[in-house]
Amino acid sequence: MRLREYWEDQSVTTPFPGFRIGDAVRFAVAHGLQAEAHEIESMAIDPRIKKRHVPRKGRFVELFESRGLLDAFTAQYWPGRHTDLGQRRWQSYLDQLALNDRLLRGEPADEDTLDTIPGSADDSESDASITDPVSFAMEAQLRDFIAANISQIAIGGTKLRLYTDDGGRGGKEYPTGVGPIDILAVDGQGTFFVFELKLERGPDRALGQLARYMGWIKVNLASGREVRGVVVARTIDERLRYAASVIPNVALLEYTVTFNVRDVGSMTAQPTPPHGPDERGRC
Repeated sequence: MRLREYWEDQSVTTPFPGFRIGDAVRFAVAHGLQAEAHEIESMAIDPRIKKRHVPRKGRFVELFESRGLLDAFTAQYWPGRHTDLGQRRWQSYLDQLALNDRLLRGEPADEDTLDTIPGSADDSESDASITDPVSFAMEAQLRDFIAANISQIAIGGTKLRLYTDDGGRGGKEYPTGVGPIDILAVDGQGTFFVFELKLERGPDRALGQLARYMGWIKVNLASGREVRGVVVARTIDERLRYAASVIPNVALLEYTVTFNVRDVGSMTAQPTPPHGPDERGRC
């Protein structure tokens, strides 16, 4: 299936991955949180944040989670939350909220971190531009390729296999309480390997997500077994090497993409079948 066809199909079958500020305000007011909603609408946003509505959405997510209302809000206004792209959108809201809080406290943030959600610096809610569909499709293809060939990938000489939990859930896009893990694998000793695929995310965000997933696996799943991380990127640059050097048990892998073309020939005229009875008189 070509990418164009894939994304045309997705636009029909996949629900919108984000939610609208107006819907969050209406839901908050309906549940007695009018003062909190007003506070979020007027919250300070650092001018370096390109999409000013995104940290506000993160604050609404925190508010609804703290009041036990997130599932109800999801059912009413955010049906795409539990899709793959919806989980990434949920994480981006929280990431940008945390970034805004750090900037307001005067803590430094590099340019790469500030650019984790591209787009214009206005206050529009054009969420469709947060994730480029072609890049997202490429990441899905990379994830599927690694999952299908995981037994051929050796980390430090150790062969891996996809993890499968007691409920039969496989290790591709493995769900956790802090977002879906791209690939979760194990080796013959039961060591967990958490894969984070980096197409567009900068080193800070990629390693931040990886550390979060590794921590969740260590606390909730590992039962004392070792947890290791793997970053897979087209290019491992110096910034990523420096950042990974202070995080124990993290391996860095580069991938390459190869395209091949072949001559399939051209269309040739086909003989026109005869009309009427053939030589033996059959029609």
